[in-house]
Amino acid sequence: MNRSPSVALVVLAVLATGCGAAAEPDARATANRFVTAVGVADQSTACGLLAERAARMLTEQSGQSCTRALARLGLPHEPVRELASWGGEARARSAADTLFLHEFPQGWRITGAGCRSLGENRPYACAVGGG
Repeated sequence: MNRSPSVALVVLAVLATGCGAAAEPDARATANRFVTAVGVADQSTACGLLAERAARMLTEQSGQSCTRALARLGLPHEPVRELASWGGEARARSAADTLFLHEFPQGWRITGAGCRSLGENRPYACAVGGG
């Protein structure tokens, strides 16, 4: 498998059956805070909403600080229109992007952003994060 520095693959496994409906408002709020921060060029807030591993991968791949790397990526920033959650995982979709989130003890964090589907039953390619 060939990986470019700006693209990482996210492989999602369903960890629990059933819906995480109770967690959806918090996950949706985090996803919308992230895309809003990206939209107003508040990379500091956006970086603070990334999971530690996603932020570390971004800085390692780019050789820049998280804030500078996010600014250069030009991620989409449309509001979330659909959210699905299961266990401590969630997927948020907007008109132009897919985000992945994980629920940590400190709350929901973005584990993948700027993600696009590679097709049915295949992983996503993400500009930020990966699995």
